[in-house]
Amino acid sequence: MPSHDADHQRNTDVAWRRAVLAAIQDGVMVLNEDGLVLELNQAFTDLFGYSLDEGPFVPPYPWWPSDEEDPEARAAARHAVEQSRRGIEIAGEYRLYSRDRQPVWVWSASGRIDRQDSGLSTAVRTFRPIGREKAAQQRRSAAAEVSADFGSANDLETVLAVAEHGFSLLFDGDATVRLEVVGRQMIFAGGGSVPVEGLEASVREGLDSSPGADVVSLRPGILLAPHSTGAECRAWVQFDRPRRIGPDELIVADLLAQAFALAVDRILTAEYAADREADLERAVDSHRLIGQAVGILIGRYRLTPGQAFGRLKAASQNRNLKLREVAHRVIAASLEADEL
Repeated sequence: MPSHDADHQRNTDVAWRRAVLAAIQDGVMVLNEDGLVLELNQAFTDLFGYSLDEGPFVPPYPWWPSDEEDPEARAAARHAVEQSRRGIEIAGEYRLYSRDRQPVWVWSASGRIDRQDSGLSTAVRTFRPIGREKAAQQRRSAAAEVSADFGSANDLETVLAVAEHGFSLLFDGDATVRLEVVGRQMIFAGGGSVPVEGLEASVREGLDSSPGADVVSLRPGILLAPHSTGAECRAWVQFDRPRRIGPDELIVADLLAQAFALAVDRILTAEYAADREADLERAVDSHRLIGQAVGILIGRYRLTPGQAFGRLKAASQNRNLKLREVAHRVIAASLEADEL
């Protein structure tokens, strides 16, 4: 009879625990002292795609980053769980992964429950998604860097390279930049100049459209169309798939568009009108070189376009060389990364 009462009590405890977890909107994981996951609530499953039925789950958990994906984030997640198992409360931002291996930023905190009747204890970790906040934070940081690059650029080719790579990185798409000066229209995309007839119809339509403040509808891209006194400057960033554009993105787009136009105006003003044609020809050729150098670094080191361009930019600043000169050296001499 006592055994029956004990089983009944345990079943009641489990039912009560699951009812409480189901009512919590943050993801919750309950684990024992060995790291075995005892409970996962529905919010956790919605966030990461894993359910308790697929267990047992023990460290290393499948929602941790792999060493290939992010070794530092994996070490941080392991440390947090180890501290939780020891009864040490720890909280912070963590980069974990969903079932389809998409990164998920969360704020995770821990707690501990000691069972007086059994002498055992369980650890509880909560997971609150902070992807939007993290994306906004990263976007502000990246926008500040791009704006600073526009302010320090001293030639047109650098401005064009910063615009194409910076806008692509910030808005997660393929940027196409259109510049019209002294009656001549030039279009830059994919690291080089392209003829207007070589653009996809959707990109041409995007460049010719008007900026909008719609934050509800799914949109194919985002337009940057600043006011410029010396040229017509436009940039269209085509998304991989239509999505909503948030208010923070619109604000960043407006600010960076104006920084782009100011940089173009500043450089063109410094040139005599008679020299502008030669300056534009040089910019077209240099932009092509920069695109080739970025492609070489991507293939050699498996970098993203943003990382490859950042490496060229850093070499330009460290060596006090123009960006086109660094690109030329990469192409002509096949320099190693530490020789840039």
